[in-house]
Amino acid sequence: MSQPNKQAPTVKEANKQLSPLQRKVRKLKRDPKQFVIDSKAYVGTRKAAYIAWAKFGSFALVLLASILVVGYYTIVASPRYATSTQFVVKEAGSNEAALMGIAALGTTSSAMRDALIIKEYVESREMAVSLDNAIELKAHYQNSQWDALSRLSDSATVEDYVEFYKKHISVRHDELSDIVHIEVQAFTPEYSLLLGQTLLEKSEQFINALGDKMAREQLAYAQKEVERLYTNMKNQQQQLVHFQNNNELYNPEQQGSAMLAAIGNLQGNIITAQAKLKEMLAVMRDDAAEVKSQRILIKSLQQQLNEEQSKLTSDDQKSLNQITANFQEIKLNTELSTGLYQAGLSSMEVVRADAYRKLKHLLIVQHPAQPETDQYPRRIYSIFTWFVSLLIVYLLGRLIWAIVKEHKE
Repeated sequence: MSQPNKQAPTVKEANKQLSPLQRKVRKLKRDPKQFVIDSKAYVGTRKAAYIAWAKFGSFALVLLASILVVGYYTIVASPRYATSTQFVVKEAGSNEAALMGIAALGTTSSAMRDALIIKEYVESREMAVSLDNAIELKAHYQNSQWDALSRLSDSATVEDYVEFYKKHISVRHDELSDIVHIEVQAFTPEYSLLLGQTLLEKSEQFINALGDKMAREQLAYAQKEVERLYTNMKNQQQQLVHFQNNNELYNPEQQGSAMLAAIGNLQGNIITAQAKLKEMLAVMRDDAAEVKSQRILIKSLQQQLNEEQSKLTSDDQKSLNQITANFQEIKLNTELSTGLYQAGLSSMEVVRADAYRKLKHLLIVQHPAQPETDQYPRRIYSIFTWFVSLLIVYLLGRLIWAIVKEHKE
């Protein structure tokens, strides 16, 4: 005996057999758009939007944007922690007196110049790159833990990173005290402290290297000049010794003095001999042996005098006056080179002392400390600023729209 065939269940019966959740899932798979439109959340939101537009008009856009801003700063925005440090740049031998009144106008002290230099360096690309190499600052700013609007983009270039770095650092110079105030921001208190300490260390290395470089350059120039003067002095001394050896004279001036004394003695002897000859002629005959002998003596003395005078003065380069002139020139050059060398040594010591006085040091007024609470973003201030900005834009838009509408009519 055959059993009767069972009829297949209808669509309604099949829907009744499904749970509400299963029916929603099936509807979502079939028509996602219609599923969203039929949802209570969409219907409620749409109804609320109609009511808000009916009551507030276009001002509802301002309220909606303000709600989004409030939601971002209260829930989404990542906190940023700030670490501050203060220091002043001083020279080792700085004794500058402060100028008052009109005298201070248009003047810039060495301490102020150094403070402005370090300020520019802290805000420079070189510092940003140096910090990234030291503590991976760029990777910290790009960490995905922070919200997308606060962090640095993963595809950011070096220029983007430098601009982001400048926005998260504040450098201020106090003109009265020449103190440099630096505040750095990071997304964790520990990293904020590390950033402040590293930046302070880099700044100190820079200012020390700046002063040390200037001192080394000055000393190197002074040392080079002293070496040149020493070489010149040695050359002049060797030239003097070579001149003395060639002429077999230690001091031509002394030799000349001795020759002058000898010439004077010869001249005196000649005069004495001539006087004696006159006395002899008065009592003796001209051909007497004593008279001839005296005349021979006078002639010998005169020849010796002529020889000595020719040695002392003549056109010959080997004459003593020419030798003395050349010797005095070489001796003068030697004394001058020796004096210049001694002056160079004194100048080098002065430069050494001046270079030490110009060495720069970073005197820390406030060391970096780890923050306990976040200071950024300034939530209430930012919300209020955004609301005022949106309100101004809204009012300007209404004004422009009213003007355009009036001209159309």
